[in-house]
Amino acid sequence: MGNETVEVFFYPETVALIGASGRPGAFSHEMLRNLTRSFKGRVYAVNPKYKEILGVRSYPSILDIPDEVDLAVIAVRADRTIEAVREAGEKGVKGAIIVAGGFAETGGEGAKLQEQLVETARKYGVRIVGPNCIGVYNTVNGLDTFFLPPEKMKRPPRGYIAVVSQSGAFLTTMMDWLANEGVGIVKAINIGNKADVDEADIIDYYASQEYVRTIMMYIEGVSPGRGRPLVEAIRKARDNGKTVVILKGGRTTTGSRAAKSHTAALAGDYNVFKAAIQEAGAIEASNATEFVDWAKALAYMSHLKAEGRVLVLTNAGGPGVIATDALALKGLSIPPIPEDVKKKLAEKLPPIVALSNPIDLTGQATDDDYKLVLESLEGEDFFDSVLVLAPVQPATMSIRVADIIADWIWKNKKPGVAMTIGSDYGDLVKDYLDSRGIPTYTMPDRAASSLYAIIEASKPLCPLDGGIEAQPVVEEILMKAMREGRSKLLEHEALAVLEAYGVPVVNYCLATSREEVQYCTAGLDEPLVAKIVSPDIIHKSDVGGVILNVKGGDEALNAYDEIINNVKSRVPQARITGVLYQEMAGKGVEVFIGAKRDPSFGPIVLFGLGGIFVEAIKDVSISLAPTNECRARRMIKALKSKRILEGYRNLPPRDIDSIVNAIIRVSSIIANHPAIQEIDVNPLIAYEKGVTAVDARIIIKKT
Repeated sequence: MGNETVEVFFYPETVALIGASGRPGAFSHEMLRNLTRSFKGRVYAVNPKYKEILGVRSYPSILDIPDEVDLAVIAVRADRTIEAVREAGEKGVKGAIIVAGGFAETGGEGAKLQEQLVETARKYGVRIVGPNCIGVYNTVNGLDTFFLPPEKMKRPPRGYIAVVSQSGAFLTTMMDWLANEGVGIVKAINIGNKADVDEADIIDYYASQEYVRTIMMYIEGVSPGRGRPLVEAIRKARDNGKTVVILKGGRTTTGSRAAKSHTAALAGDYNVFKAAIQEAGAIEASNATEFVDWAKALAYMSHLKAEGRVLVLTNAGGPGVIATDALALKGLSIPPIPEDVKKKLAEKLPPIVALSNPIDLTGQATDDDYKLVLESLEGEDFFDSVLVLAPVQPATMSIRVADIIADWIWKNKKPGVAMTIGSDYGDLVKDYLDSRGIPTYTMPDRAASSLYAIIEASKPLCPLDGGIEAQPVVEEILMKAMREGRSKLLEHEALAVLEAYGVPVVNYCLATSREEVQYCTAGLDEPLVAKIVSPDIIHKSDVGGVILNVKGGDEALNAYDEIINNVKSRVPQARITGVLYQEMAGKGVEVFIGAKRDPSFGPIVLFGLGGIFVEAIKDVSISLAPTNECRARRMIKALKSKRILEGYRNLPPRDIDSIVNAIIRVSSIIANHPAIQEIDVNPLIAYEKGVTAVDARIIIKKT
């Protein structure tokens, strides 16, 4: 899209409000009030009923405005928006915010109306935010297109956070919440139905903005084909030192239905979304509290990096335990205090102090105790981040502890968050620490969670490139199947595709007639499995199409006859290609590799252990395809059942390198060949040395 086309929505010089109302309390009347309150540019109203509204000159049409207009805010009924966009286009307007609902979120005629709206905008070169949105808020130039008055919705102060939200109602909730928390923002935008400008465009724009440190995104669904641009935008932001914090609506089946009815969102497969944004470098909050807390912490601390070893310092045992539990549940390390450090601290502190981790100074602690401990830990390398809990309720504590904490963190350049409470004194300490860039909270679990976000954003990312080159022989196999009008490759064709990409497969051959059986099986090691090959049969065993433990010679011939007779008698209309003979695979650990095309993110690859691990506990990891060695290894590490592959009790470890290689190659197949819609390699047998694919299923386009 290009950032210059988004810029007009945040930095216009002239704004026209089309449909401005002279009636106090009307949405568009409040919008005009907000536009004129602090916007540094020119504002015009468009309404044929009035010559002036709130002291703003009103014109019958945008075409009558004598100045050039950069941004049109269109606040008319849905059925009148197309004409308003047409006139804006004729005026030379570069961008339009469409406020009205009644478009794709309602389905049917609303969806058709939205298509006409986009078609008209593109004809005139007008970019659209919305419809079904409240527009833009910019603390830099005072632009405010929201229709809620300040007495009904607070505006956050200027800060370092940029916000994009698919929901207008949730954005207004966040505005109030951020303001109450004292968290500042640079810009905010509600994209609504995102008929044109979407979250990928906005994040790409925010990624290049100098004063943005953290990007908050609330999203309910990614539009078809827009997943990869979103990933690229998030990675661009990360490369520029900014972290994207995401809250996803529609993660459950019920929530997904609600999201679609609300903003015409295509919630899609949440697991794919989650994997894609993780690989892009975003961090995902699980609730609204985390969403705000994490954005605040990263706006203050994103430039400091940590590996996840946390020191907890407290004067309150219970909050210290809660914080420690919260850290551990997030997978962070709370390392023990080294004995030499304990000895050094014990010489200076009262015996009542607990010198484990957390270090509990107890309710008798003073500001100087905090200073003594922190200064004694300077230069120690057993931790790389700190969580300081300093409730100032005890009479021994004062607001001076805030300076002690802030001075130490900035001097030592270690990420740190704080927790405090204590009536007005607690508020003073919290506000002061926040003002010095130390994210501070009033609850221990919120502080711990926010430190986790800082550490999570510090993790190195895998490259997004990967895969191997396309194999032309696979296109020949696909074209043959499509010419025959098939939507699935036959089993021997699927195995041939794997072979072409270097995935080891069990030795096999296809006998298309009885006469070919002995020649076919002569080079295979016994015992064998014999299977029917037919484009019309999916469940082979159900029709007597599979025989195990077959030996060569007469047994192979008898197996051929039995399978053909079974199929002809039970499925007489089925087309028969032949009988596939395969060597029976040796014992190992069964895993599976799958691949499919997601409507939003395109080709993806899946990996998991076979059997109950995938069926009962849904233990599956996902990566964008094609993947690479770094991401494939992370797929394996992400499994709950990874210990089975690494070696567990009497089970020797499997060949991880060979599994990684197979994942990369299967991911390349679906990435390189658009005709392939789905791949299922199940099982892939993992041995102590090597892997072997036993069965493969490949779904293709018919044409």
